[in-house]
Amino acid sequence: MSQLPNFRIALIRSARLFSDEINTLLEPYQLNFSLWQALYAIHQKKECTSIEIAEELNVSKPSITKRMQALEKLQLIQPLPSIDKRQKLFCLSNEGHKLYQICANQIDALEENLLSAFAESDTEQTQHLLTQLIATLQQRKMEQK
Repeated sequence: MSQLPNFRIALIRSARLFSDEINTLLEPYQLNFSLWQALYAIHQKKECTSIEIAEELNVSKPSITKRMQALEKLQLIQPLPSIDKRQKLFCLSNEGHKLYQICANQIDALEENLLSAFAESDTEQTQHLLTQLIATLQQRKMEQK
């Protein structure tokens, strides 16, 4: 019997359980995993539009708009002047930078704690496999466009 359905189920279940753990860490800061993803994307890009974040996270533009509004309300991001008035450009606010670092440290500690039970070679091999899987899925998505 093929192991593919078991792989799929294990991948989806582990991702869900991991995001639940992150939600627990972020709850005291009025954040959740989906808000964190947007905050992370903005931190990585320094400044970006909602459309860029939607593409980066592979989610709909309306769902990103809601996330951006929530992050603005929490004063974690701020709009920047933009040449194109049809799109808002965002960056992290000073408070956003501070909170990002606090949360990133906690998430890194969680990840380190979870992975400490496994051999380094196993985690490296798994990371390599997941990176290849992401690349394959992204390529398939590009081919479908």
